[in-house]
Amino acid sequence: MKRDRISNLHDDVIQQILSCLPIRDAVWTRILCRKWKSKCDSLPCLVFDDRCCLWDQAGTTFECIVDHVLLFQIGSIHTFKISCQNKDLAAADLDRWIYRVSKSSVKKFTLVLRRGPPYNVSSSLFLCKNLVHLELYNCVLKLPSTFNGFRILKILYTQMVTIAQDDFEKMISCSPQLERLVLCDFDGIKNLNIDAPKLQYLTVKGDFEDVDNGMNTLNLVRVSIEQRKAAPISCNNLEKFFSQLTLIENLSIDGFFLESSAGALQDELPKPYLSLKTLCFGIHSNNMDEIIAAVRLLRNSPALKELEISICQEAEAADANAGDTTFWLNHMLNDYQNWELTQLRLVKITGFSGVKAEVDFIKYLLLRSPALQQLEILARRQDGAVRGEVSSWLDDSQVRAFNQLRVVKASRISSVKAEVELIRFLL
Repeated sequence: MKRDRISNLHDDVIQQILSCLPIRDAVWTRILCRKWKSKCDSLPCLVFDDRCCLWDQAGTTFECIVDHVLLFQIGSIHTFKISCQNKDLAAADLDRWIYRVSKSSVKKFTLVLRRGPPYNVSSSLFLCKNLVHLELYNCVLKLPSTFNGFRILKILYTQMVTIAQDDFEKMISCSPQLERLVLCDFDGIKNLNIDAPKLQYLTVKGDFEDVDNGMNTLNLVRVSIEQRKAAPISCNNLEKFFSQLTLIENLSIDGFFLESSAGALQDELPKPYLSLKTLCFGIHSNNMDEIIAAVRLLRNSPALKELEISICQEAEAADANAGDTTFWLNHMLNDYQNWELTQLRLVKITGFSGVKAEVDFIKYLLLRSPALQQLEILARRQDGAVRGEVSSWLDDSQVRAFNQLRVVKASRISSVKAEVELIRFLL
């Protein structure tokens, strides 16, 4: 008889082998021997996804697999994940599973429901006091009156989640260890009031209407904000928000947020962003308020190394106010004679159509970036034309202002000749 080398492996090795298997395959190992049965029944990480039912036999369902595993589970559950894209799960089943998991010391809980109506999350979830990571998709959250917070929660990721404003604020403020917060496609939150002194990573994508002046987020290092619908935001509140970003390293602004921030960025910010290395923003090059706000951000970022700009409007709209754009850019060039982005190495521009307003803005950046090494330009459409004489962008003296430029990539330019001309006059 051949020696059973696998069953004699160290317990930690067997646990690692089982954790790499789909949960259904891991369950099947229970029939090998008593040792494997005990290890299978004490798996710390339980992940139930669509692979559970890839080879369904008669009578075997996703729900049966989850029930079977939880029934025989004898050890602590550190990670519990339900991720179902192809099945509409009943609320009663989800309630039952969450109640079972709440009796364990679960640290990471993920619920991703791609089909069916939003799930009203069971109150049992709020009994999981050891949660460190919580991820919810397509859910409705309502805090029970007895909720005292997730005291050690560090990561909260929500998408398509409905939660009342008061519940949201309480949930965040009662999670004092929170370091990473992601809010996408939310409903019920109109005012971003975030009291999270240890928060370092913040992503917000949705229809919010204001940023509260009581936000306590002094340790943010990475922020991505996309305002999906235009809404006037208090200048005073935004000034305080931007003033708090003293440790910011990566900042991304998209949607209507730059336009909403224009009033708050009309004047210089109190302190420069000395740690900001990467800045991304979407801009309408025919909107002078946005351009001025963008320039203020750039002037406040002396250590910036990478800049990515997404041009948001069609060429015809940009052409309409091209004269005003050129006037103000020339005005700012004269006002800020001694200002330069001395650390900027990479500039990426997407949505480029070649109209004068866009060209003037790129020219403005180039003349303020003496150390630039790489410029990437992506046109709006495959048939988008770079219009105008590219050779008129910069004269000989201006070209020498950025002689460190080494790499230029131009994509979707309308013709080989236009692309060659663009590269030739930028190098």
